Amino acid sequence: MDIITLIIALVAGIAAAMAGGALSGMKIGAEALGADLAAYMGGLYGFLAGSIGVVAGLVLLTVVKGGF
Repeated sequence: MDIITLIIALVAGIAAAMAGGALSGMKIGAEALGADLAAYMGGLYGFLAGSIGVVAGLVLLTVVKGGF
């Protein structure tokens, strides 16, 4: 896996985590907090949890594949 592919996968994974967090935040908390605040909070927590998962997955994939 070259460095460009790694960076693209990192950016795409983090963007997907943020989008998923925002959508689930709107679905779960829109009634209690309002749709905007729930989406912001969901995007933040999606970024926090998703970025750790994406980085861990890419590190594992790089190790299993044998490095760069």
